[in-house]
Amino acid sequence: MIMAWLWNSMTPEISDTCFSLTTAKDIWGAVHWTYLKALDAAQVYEIKANTGAAKQGNKIVMEYANMLKNLWQELDHYCCIETKCPEDATILKNYIRKDGVYDFLVGLNAEFGQVQVQILSKELSTLNETISII
Repeated sequence: MIMAWLWNSMTPEISDTCFSLTTAKDIWGAVHWTYLKALDAAQVYEIKANTGAAKQGNKIVMEYANMLKNLWQELDHYCCIETKCPEDATILKNYIRKDGVYDFLVGLNAEFGQVQVQILSKELSTLNETISII
């Protein structure tokens, strides 16, 4: 009876994918994980779009940096990357750190153009070190 209720509650396109499942738990699990993953993908897309569109504008540098940090923390919630060894984890962490500095520099106001050039002319440091230079 519960299985029939689940199937009847779905659009035909969705219920057609669940007819071979034999228990209500299986049906619920399949639909739950399918749409949970879709929701996560939509959230990641939105966060990445917001990060890419982030600009300093009329914010002070620290407000702008904190806005980006909040977006990155939210992204970390949805994107869990498992590495196979500590060396891979270190490489990934350094890549993410550098990518964050790039994101930050891209959104700075034009008045910081000369400082951006100076920062990019050397090995990229952490975001906090970059902020202290600005």
